[in-house]
Amino acid sequence: MRIIPTPLKNRRWLDLGNGLALHILDGRTAPKPSNRNEHLALHVDDLAIVTTWLERHGIVWTDLAGNPHRMQIRFDGVRQMYVQDPDGYWLEIGDSRGAFTR
Repeated sequence: MRIIPTPLKNRRWLDLGNGLALHILDGRTAPKPSNRNEHLALHVDDLAIVTTWLERHGIVWTDLAGNPHRMQIRFDGVRQMYVQDPDGYWLEIGDSRGAFTR
């Protein structure tokens, strides 16, 4: 994702394409509860590229149950994995092979 410049401190804006942006705000003082069911879901064309990048950077990814370096297959054939961002929020990353592909 391309970073969108912003004059605001402690903010990151990311270009998601097609006119969509993700705004990440800093400044939380209380810990974020760890719950994979509360997540942002993203789909990519190639999960191998994502998992290779995560492993190269020492970032653990899991399946929904929390098993490290394991994916699961959703009911429609989409492979999924979960990873936490630096603030502890969960991201679900799935591939585009399932029934709801573009």
